[in-house]
Amino acid sequence: MKSVSVIEKAAKLSFGVKVCVVATAALLSFTLVLFTLTSKSLGGSYATAVYTIHSLKINMFSLVFASFYSILIFGLVSAVVGLITVFYSHKIAGPIFRMEKSLEAIRDGNLTVSTRFRTGDQLFGAADEMNAMVKALNSTVRSIDDALSEVERAENRLKEAAVGAHMSDEALTEAVDAMGHGVESVSNACSRIKSKG
Repeated sequence: MKSVSVIEKAAKLSFGVKVCVVATAALLSFTLVLFTLTSKSLGGSYATAVYTIHSLKINMFSLVFASFYSILIFGLVSAVVGLITVFYSHKIAGPIFRMEKSLEAIRDGNLTVSTRFRTGDQLFGAADEMNAMVKALNSTVRSIDDALSEVERAENRLKEAAVGAHMSDEALTEAVDAMGHGVESVSNACSRIKSKG
């Protein structure tokens, strides 16, 4: 049996690349703003340079965290990351919701359910496997129904023979064989299903 990945590799890669690009863009933007806000001339002497560096050290916290530009960039990056997260969560949560509804229908006995996703949604492999499972269950149930119908017909012929006693030995043997064949068919169909217990 093939292994089914819940989320396709391309989707994982695409999501990872987008998150990395946004994080890198945020880091570069923050670095540029920090460089712009802190770039000062150190002066012509050692004492002036020490004083400039000391005052920059004291003012760094307020420059970084209280800066309008830093807050604006942080807000924009947060909004972009939030939008990407919402977009991709819908691409995964939507299919999971539809699979849950399909499983509820199957639990209620509807073996004609076909799970379909929107274009661009993830989890197509899981939907294909679920549709194959429903098809196999439907086939097994139909086989059991057909075999039970055959057993019922043979049973009716035996009842007629018992009531009327007008059935020949050959016809009686044929009815018993048909019933045995029906029981064997039910047994074969049931043997494809593994159960606990």
